[in-house]
Amino acid sequence: MASLAERAHTAANYIRHNTAVSPRGPYRGEEHARTAVRLAAALGLDLDQITTAPDPLRRRTTPGEPVLATATCPDTSEKYVFLTRFPIYEDEPFELLGPCPECSGQVPLATIRHLADLGTHLTRPPLTPEDPEHPHTLPDTFASDEGHASTCSYGEIF
Repeated sequence: MASLAERAHTAANYIRHNTAVSPRGPYRGEEHARTAVRLAAALGLDLDQITTAPDPLRRRTTPGEPVLATATCPDTSEKYVFLTRFPIYEDEPFELLGPCPECSGQVPLATIRHLADLGTHLTRPPLTPEDPEHPHTLPDTFASDEGHASTCSYGEIF
């Protein structure tokens, strides 16, 4: 295993390199690189197990455009997709995206700050429309998220 200094150096190089070569420009490139480093650290993964992409569904033109980050389990190849709504704020939690039980849209199902939050979420039974008690564990952004279909009763009507 690499030393702490070596891992820190690797993270700094990753941010510097990806900022410079990003097709999205240096500011968005840095946001994507920092998101990947932050998620890898939170989940105890290597940087090559994290990919990022713009989020066209929640897109805005202000600084800190949302970033989707996909973490791939090195043992099972299972993928988990996370959303960071404001990547310029490094203390903001990630939101684990998953299917809405009614409309199947990709919406926030859990707030993730570290690996234990993910573990807590994964030990819960899946959300179902028949389970009125489960919504108290959902993020505040669940109902207002753009991932819901317009006819979904879980989504807020605007």
